[in-house]
Amino acid sequence: MKIFCIHGNFQTAKVWQPLEERMKAVFYDLEMITEDLCAKQFQSFDDWTEDFCGRVEVQANGEKSILLGYSLGGRLALHACVRRPDLWQAVVVAGADPGLESEQDKSLQLDRDRNWAERLKREPLEKLADEWDEQPVFCGIKNQAPRNLGEMDPDRLSRQFEVFSKGLQENLVPELANLKSPSVLFLSGEKDEKYQGIGETVAKSSPVAKAQVVADAGHRVPWENPETFVQVLIDFAFG
Repeated sequence: MKIFCIHGNFQTAKVWQPLEERMKAVFYDLEMITEDLCAKQFQSFDDWTEDFCGRVEVQANGEKSILLGYSLGGRLALHACVRRPDLWQAVVVAGADPGLESEQDKSLQLDRDRNWAERLKREPLEKLADEWDEQPVFCGIKNQAPRNLGEMDPDRLSRQFEVFSKGLQENLVPELANLKSPSVLFLSGEKDEKYQGIGETVAKSSPVAKAQVVADAGHRVPWENPETFVQVLIDFAFG
């Protein structure tokens, strides 16, 4: 079984390594394939989605796979889910937003993301990473996900903020409401009230969506409570 994993902002594909070790202890033949969002320069959500799903189709060789995404990676995973539902056995997203509704909210978010993009081109990466971690969304919890700033390219990170801003993302809630498959799990930490609300709202509107709260975690669920996260993922995807 293959599981495709997509990381968030200020992360690299290596962020999934500790979870891979935990999961392979349960499923020794599991193959984790990690998406590197800095490997190529994409022009839009649609550009990435078409490219990613094309690669998945080749690598999966006719078998359905598991799709996992965190935050930005979760938003992208939802795009891959609604565009090519036939590719997936199950989809799990942690701390992910299916899209903003109002044009005003989109405009404000786009301004914020463009500001991050500009600052990444001229300010020290270490300073910006610290500032990123201090945002309220992280519930005051220190980053526990693997991060090596020396492996990050500020220009490519800047590009991510420009291309994959929530301000440019379509609202996927209507499409999720019309899906017949695959099953989609929205995970959030018990301290992350904002994303609990998002997950619950989507679950009420979509027949394939379910929301679940993970104890002892904030926004970065996979790394703040990895044991529970892996168990929940396995129960949902393989149960």
